[in-house]
Amino acid sequence: MAEIFHYVLTASFYATITGLVIILIKGVLKNRLSAKWHYLIWIVMVLKLLIPFGPESAVSLFNTVPEVPRQNMSGIANQMEQRHEASWEAGNSLPYQPPAQQQAEAFKTAAMIESLLPYAWAAGAALTMLCLVFTCYSLHRKLRRGSPVQDERILHIFDVCKVKMGLDRSTDISLIIQDSVGTPSLFGLRSPKILLSPAVLNLSDKELEYILLHELAHYKRKDVPVNYLLLVLQTVHWFNPVIWYCFRRIRQDMEVATDELVLSVLESTEYKDYGRALLAALEGFAAPELAPKLLGMVDDRKNIERRINMIKMADFFKSRRRLALVIGLLCLAVLGPVLLTDGLAGRNPSSGFAGYNAEALFKYKTAYVGDNSRVVNLISNLPYAAQRRAVSLQTQSAPYGVTVDYDFSGVNLDIRQVEAALRDNAVIMFALIDNVDVITFNVKGADQPSAYQYQYSRDEVQKSYDNDLREYAKDINALETLLKSLAFRLHVYPEKYALIMSSTPGIRIAAEYRGSATKARYATESGTLLTWEVTTGKVSKNLSTVELPLDTPVYWSPVAPAGQLPADSQSQVTVTLLDAQGQRIDEKQVTIVYDGLMYYTVQPGMGMVIGEETLYLNQKPGDMDSAAGMAIKSRSYAYGAGETVTEGHIILDSEENNGTVKVYTIASIGIFGFENGIFTKVSGSGAIPTVMIFSKDENGAYSLLDYKEPQDGAGYVDSLKKMFPGKLQDRVLSSQEDYADLARQQEAQAAEYLKGIGRAAAVSADHVARKLPDINVDASNKLFFGYNTKYDAFLNNCPYWLGTRERIENGVRYIYETSQGKTVDGYDLIVFRKTREDGAVVEERQYKIAESEPQLIENAEN
Repeated sequence: MAEIFHYVLTASFYATITGLVIILIKGVLKNRLSAKWHYLIWIVMVLKLLIPFGPESAVSLFNTVPEVPRQNMSGIANQMEQRHEASWEAGNSLPYQPPAQQQAEAFKTAAMIESLLPYAWAAGAALTMLCLVFTCYSLHRKLRRGSPVQDERILHIFDVCKVKMGLDRSTDISLIIQDSVGTPSLFGLRSPKILLSPAVLNLSDKELEYILLHELAHYKRKDVPVNYLLLVLQTVHWFNPVIWYCFRRIRQDMEVATDELVLSVLESTEYKDYGRALLAALEGFAAPELAPKLLGMVDDRKNIERRINMIKMADFFKSRRRLALVIGLLCLAVLGPVLLTDGLAGRNPSSGFAGYNAEALFKYKTAYVGDNSRVVNLISNLPYAAQRRAVSLQTQSAPYGVTVDYDFSGVNLDIRQVEAALRDNAVIMFALIDNVDVITFNVKGADQPSAYQYQYSRDEVQKSYDNDLREYAKDINALETLLKSLAFRLHVYPEKYALIMSSTPGIRIAAEYRGSATKARYATESGTLLTWEVTTGKVSKNLSTVELPLDTPVYWSPVAPAGQLPADSQSQVTVTLLDAQGQRIDEKQVTIVYDGLMYYTVQPGMGMVIGEETLYLNQKPGDMDSAAGMAIKSRSYAYGAGETVTEGHIILDSEENNGTVKVYTIASIGIFGFENGIFTKVSGSGAIPTVMIFSKDENGAYSLLDYKEPQDGAGYVDSLKKMFPGKLQDRVLSSQEDYADLARQQEAQAAEYLKGIGRAAAVSADHVARKLPDINVDASNKLFFGYNTKYDAFLNNCPYWLGTRERIENGVRYIYETSQGKTVDGYDLIVFRKTREDGAVVEERQYKIAESEPQLIENAEN
């Protein structure tokens, strides 16, 4: 019921604006519009009531109108009360002033009223419709007492009027003499009737002719069904006085337009007589007051005056019929795109930093997730709002959350662009919604094989900022500073670095900028800067300053060229953005603090992303082979984690057309990691026929536009045939025969990686032999597939076989081991252990297997 009420409320609100605009336009144009077009332009408002949502348009008036509020008072009240209680119990002050208990009670009362509004609306609509149906039924019963007109004079005049109005004499419209309705009126949909009172028998032939012509004009113009549509809409929007007023204006314009049609079949010498007949009707008959608004000649005195003025101008409009047509069509052509369309979702471009408007965002700042209106409007002013679908709010208890669904199907965007923008959106939402704890984005499309979820917690995002994120929204200037920082970001990994780490030569720093910068200058006064090719392991010479293409990372090492370590506990790397001419655009510093023992720790700062192991950098390779390899590696997010990403591919053919290159390949991705001391393929794919589409710029650099793999299951062969030209189809249907070649390519890349980190080990793309624990099956399932997968991160990292698995966590290599032995009392014993490379034990757990139950041995020696 609430959803229906919101839809009606939205339609009523938008139609109100539309109606007021139409009244304004009609007032400006006045006598420049003919009566017919004064009536016809109301169709825009009626359509807005029926279909409040239209296609998005940059010229829509609703770009300046916020979405209809959907306040969730119960959520706000609940949050206020819980925050108040939490603050009271903890004795702490919140980042914002907690509300008084009285305010929470007021919101509860408002919430109760809010929940009753849909039912009040439904009751009012039902009552209005009941009155309308009852009145129609009563009128039908009273009309049964009426009798068809038998007077030959009246019937002859009626036939003449039909011919004048361009209707066939056999048109099924009956004339009824009755005394229930005091004015001549047209009534009925299926069997229309012209209702005449006994008084019409005393009228002259001409007066009677004008009355009948008027009612026949209503019939010809289809005014009766339009009138019933207005009655239904009035019933639905019974609460809106503006809608009622507009409908009254529509009916008045309907009468004037009907007069215009009557005048079009009369001689100009008869116009005055028709006007006198209108005045006579006003004095001789009473306007109908029955609920189903009857269409008759009698009108209120003010509109009769307007109709008389129109009659005086009939010759004027008849002589300028073409001009009136042009003006009328022009009005519809302008009002349609402006009023029948929706504002652009987000009111801003859907991607890029230019999409943020500090002023538009700041006005939706709110203390509570439950403030639905402000939260939804805030999201609508963020990038990718055009792809936004549902928004749901978690307001009942902490952690309070916002979930936004996005659908990028059919939109040519790379997932890396989407991920970066959504992270920025989360930062802005954490700043502007005081009590939101978790923000979740559900993403469909964006070149992903399945739906994907991005979830950000306030605590996680807050690590990259010195001040509380809410402080960046304390005023418009602070918010503008935050938005500016999002255009220029530094990706830094790991957060903590030690010289013993073999997985990286130093702290990796990469600049990202949404603008016209082409390169970045990195400079340090202590330590040294290195460049490192991950796939080959090649490390550059030590430098204090280096300029690199934007997004190409640099590594900071505390070891100076001469081999000495910094004397100071704090080091800085300055990153300067440069344009094509080498001029400075912006600058940031990365501060690194040494703890005096082992670790160099990166300090958080505005616009810095710390601890993201995978940086999606916008590298543009200059040859097709490298472009294909990089595109394949970019799919690694769909597979399990490992230490390095490798790929193998065979290019079968390519097509180039107008700067676009389509490449037909057989591809495979391999993620390698250590298992039982062997560097093996821990995750990845087989040989997959793949089509990649690249753009190629004037410098010969490739950028991935699309990446297509065949469907799984029954649709595999058909999708393959659609993707590849006929000459390649037999080849790709037997693609698994190429896997051995692709695996050798992956093994070669994995071996290069090992060389780069100075590690000697066997490399294999085949699965490593694994020996499973020899224990009770039920106990094994509980230990490895119950606790392991659901509840415990430590156990989850330990192998489910007897052996070792290595993980790199925040730049430090750890060895997870699972072993089996016996307890002193003869039971099977499973030991899980986590150690550093130097053998130091970080964590150990021992489980005694007593029949089918694994039992943790407390206080086991590490």
